[in-house]
Amino acid sequence: MKTVKDVVICAICIGCFFCGGITQVFAAAFQNGNFETGDFTGWSGDLISSGTVDPDTDTHFNLINTPDPSQAWVATVQNDDTDWMASLLQDFTLDTLNGPGWTMDISFEIGLEPTDDSRDTLSVTLSDSGYTDTVDLLSGVSATDLINGIQVTQDITAFAQNWEGQEVELLFTVSDGDYSTPDSFSVENISFTQHAPAPVPLPPTILLLGSGLCGLAFAWRKKRG
Repeated sequence: MKTVKDVVICAICIGCFFCGGITQVFAAAFQNGNFETGDFTGWSGDLISSGTVDPDTDTHFNLINTPDPSQAWVATVQNDDTDWMASLLQDFTLDTLNGPGWTMDISFEIGLEPTDDSRDTLSVTLSDSGYTDTVDLLSGVSATDLINGIQVTQDITAFAQNWEGQEVELLFTVSDGDYSTPDSFSVENISFTQHAPAPVPLPPTILLLGSGLCGLAFAWRKKRG
């Protein structure tokens, strides 16, 4: 004779059978965009030869402590002759837009140190988890801008409208093209910001009507007085 406990255990086992025994894990919201934790919490590394690595222990990834409290930590990533392509990435759940008409942008400060500025490349992309929709976050940014260091701000509203509340990936990649390494980049102050829609101006006809009503009210009060 089965007890209540047996029934519960059986139900759990049936559930595990249908779900394959896999617990679905949802990505956290974007975190540690300015590396305020003093480490690479939330981030992953990827190397062309060995795949996924821990950026806190792999020598291709470093954090530099700066005296400026507004940007205390700067992340650096470099390649080498073996790992000529090195990436820093984060998978996270994109925030939901606050309401109709709201916009979203991403901003970050970035700089590139190539051995050949015409052949070594840096890419920054934002993609959905299936890599069907990818935004080039360095669109319009020149190699000269990257070498000098630049703050980039890109409007990602259209992307957010399609993928809000879903898992996405932010990816920074430095690639060697001249067979001379190391090439490196630095990045800091990565943030996502939402902006409320601008107030809708009143049509001119309504403004004229309002002025006319005010004039009539003033005339009526003057007559009564």
